[in-house]
Amino acid sequence: MKKFILLVVVIIIAIAGYFNRTALVAEANQILYYSPCAKAKTFRIGNIDSRFNISKTELITDAQQAASAWKNSQGMTLLSYDPNSAMPITMIYDQRQALDSQINTLDNQVTQQKNSLSPEISAYEQKVADFKQKSNALNQQIQYWNSKGGAPVDTYNNLISQQQSLQQEATQLQQEANQLNQSTDQYNQQIQQLNQKVDTFNNVLSSTPEEGEYVRNGTNEEINIYITNSQKELIHTLAHEMGHSLGLGHNGNPESIMYPYTNTIVSPSVTDEEGLETVCQKQPIYKIALENIEVILSSFKQNIESLIVQHQEG
Repeated sequence: MKKFILLVVVIIIAIAGYFNRTALVAEANQILYYSPCAKAKTFRIGNIDSRFNISKTELITDAQQAASAWKNSQGMTLLSYDPNSAMPITMIYDQRQALDSQINTLDNQVTQQKNSLSPEISAYEQKVADFKQKSNALNQQIQYWNSKGGAPVDTYNNLISQQQSLQQEATQLQQEANQLNQSTDQYNQQIQQLNQKVDTFNNVLSSTPEEGEYVRNGTNEEINIYITNSQKELIHTLAHEMGHSLGLGHNGNPESIMYPYTNTIVSPSVTDEEGLETVCQKQPIYKIALENIEVILSSFKQNIESLIVQHQEG
């Protein structure tokens, strides 16, 4: 009798399952498969070097704006601020930012010097043109009276007076030319200094090319910002590194947030969205578990190797 009742229950369950197979498959998929974008990733603000002249509140606002660029197919933002998050955003003032600040200062000096020199040079050139015109006019008068065998006394005295005046003007123009040459030399020196700083900056960037960096060491994650020229550029850099934290790599579209070179774009391109769609695809639970185990084991191995090295050095 018990076997009969059990058989009936099994048949009923099988029939119910058949007619509700779509719902059961959907439920099973939710249990067996998981999307990395099903839940928002969090970040917090770490240390901020005071030389960046940005407050924690300002950086939170900028980071939230950067985070708003990344949304899943349901429109949910994939990154959110949480003061207790395990992923800090830190601003590290290193050689790159120091050089960048020096370059900006020199560039401003060069611009100011150029703006100052340009009208001075124009005014000097106009004075020279006027001097040449007056000098030519005087020479024509002298040649005229010489062809006449000499000028009357009053005319002669007037010509001598004009000649003396032009000689004084020539001396003044020579002094102004010397001053302009000195200013131009200073300007050229500033240009040379600026070029040297830019060359040094480019050499440094050849080994550390990005303005920011996403770092994952085992289960530890962090975003480091090294350079910021403007708020727009900072927001872009934050969005770029947040994209890396979601699993996105670089792409070749210059209009993308994930383009490997700095810009001020903060809206995902079609290429960005396609990359995010791939990252957000559901994966089997066992695969995610295996990847996490590999990360934990890798971190554990690094810690053991570090302890061995420290023990050997001790």
